[in-house]
Amino acid sequence: MKKQKVAYMKRILIPAGAGLLASLGFAAVAFSGGTNGTVTGVVTDINTGAAISGATITYGRTTATTNSSGAYSISIAAGNDALYASATNYLKTSMMVSVPSGGATTNNFAMTANYGSQPIPAANMNYTVLAWNNLGMHCDQDDYSYFCVLPPYNTLVAQVLNRSSTSGPVSSGITVSYAFAKKTDSTLHTNFWTYAPQFGWNLPPNVGLTGNGLSGNMTLQSDGVSWTATAIPITPYDDDGTWDPYGPATITVKNTSGTVLTTTNVAAPVSTEMNCGNCHGTTNLDPTLTPGASILNDHDLLNGTHLYSDYQLGTVHLCGSCHKDNALGTQGTTGVEELSYAMHNWHKDKMTFTTTAANTTPDCYNCHPGAKTQCLRGIMAHAGKSCHDCHGTVANVAGSISSGRTSWAQEPTCGATNNWGNGTWGGACHDSGHYTENANTLYRDSLLKNGPNSAMNNVLYCEACHNGTHAEYTQENVYNGTTLMNGSDTSVPQTFQGDSYWIHSCTVCHTNKNGSKIHQ
Repeated sequence: MKKQKVAYMKRILIPAGAGLLASLGFAAVAFSGGTNGTVTGVVTDINTGAAISGATITYGRTTATTNSSGAYSISIAAGNDALYASATNYLKTSMMVSVPSGGATTNNFAMTANYGSQPIPAANMNYTVLAWNNLGMHCDQDDYSYFCVLPPYNTLVAQVLNRSSTSGPVSSGITVSYAFAKKTDSTLHTNFWTYAPQFGWNLPPNVGLTGNGLSGNMTLQSDGVSWTATAIPITPYDDDGTWDPYGPATITVKNTSGTVLTTTNVAAPVSTEMNCGNCHGTTNLDPTLTPGASILNDHDLLNGTHLYSDYQLGTVHLCGSCHKDNALGTQGTTGVEELSYAMHNWHKDKMTFTTTAANTTPDCYNCHPGAKTQCLRGIMAHAGKSCHDCHGTVANVAGSISSGRTSWAQEPTCGATNNWGNGTWGGACHDSGHYTENANTLYRDSLLKNGPNSAMNNVLYCEACHNGTHAEYTQENVYNGTTLMNGSDTSVPQTFQGDSYWIHSCTVCHTNKNGSKIHQ
């Protein structure tokens, strides 16, 4: 998200490895007319952060070479254009840059080392199942005795490929199931079902909003190519109480005779790290209250409601019952602010109100999981991006909604720039002709549209090869300085491809294809 329409200068990275602009024959397009500008930056290894010396930065016929610290400086025409970075043993990387006439901007490259020389495990398999969590992280609450923002909820998606078939994902003659080995009873670690009827949901214990439990069969969707299990009611705790926000689900594919065709694990991320206690119950209007009670009390004092007295009388409320909530599909009450706008607008100037909040980076982690959970852990975060690079600040999020953006339905895109009257923001990072969503479609719902064979188009989901939003391959799971060892985030490529990268090998899905670029 860009704060300014013209003068904002943003580091923009296009991951290499599948159809770089140069190899596709795209000419760099410069919208300029003034004098040149200068681009400076540092080139580093995306995995280690070490400087890469001797890397070549190319703009047209102009080149520059990084010094021992990985730094470079190059003059390019003012406007928007593409730079390329190449180095021995690394993938050539392309980056869109914006430089003002006579001015300067900083653009850093984070380069990926060459990969793909390992044997592909799927070569010895008949079937492949690509599975993912649709959002990269779902939020939950540890306690529902005060109110409900979001219920326990997680969605898994899968596509099954017969490697010897050319007819696309398998849609008949199979069952696709999911199960959690260490998470079988969510009632052990949440009181959601005690209060669910007051929020409008009459559910059996351990059953989610759409009737799914912690194990069961996935459902073939109307697209005929994907299987899903929605609203799985998991918590970030294993049955034994271990905090496990990336607990893996086992996906099993069987034929009609019950024979297992293929299986893999996939992360079903969920966290209760919303951190309301950073401010509420400490420095809010009445710091003597617990965080949950203080939220209700503050709401009453500021809005003339009676949520705290209702709570004292044993009645609790779903936030979406008054505030329209596009995440849950509630319509709210006329005249009451939409939930996403209300939350971001009210808190936009309060994210550094306490020392704890001020030391939490980025500020979004005060509410969205979180400094411990590390929700933003995909390759873009790995390359140094923050929440702000796509969403803008908390104030930008609120401002874009007030300017017409529909929360949850209109989100930052990979390629096209968005403008909802609050400054252009989001997107413009990738080649919009090859690496962006389908028109008017979220990334999580978008399909490949430029495969090497037209039969692949409108069939494979972007997330099938790149993983869910905020957790795009390849990513790292780190919390409290300790690497999570279960590896569930990258278990799909590890199982079928033998590495932790995005799905780049044709052999993963085909018996007779190899070497083609997936994005043509």
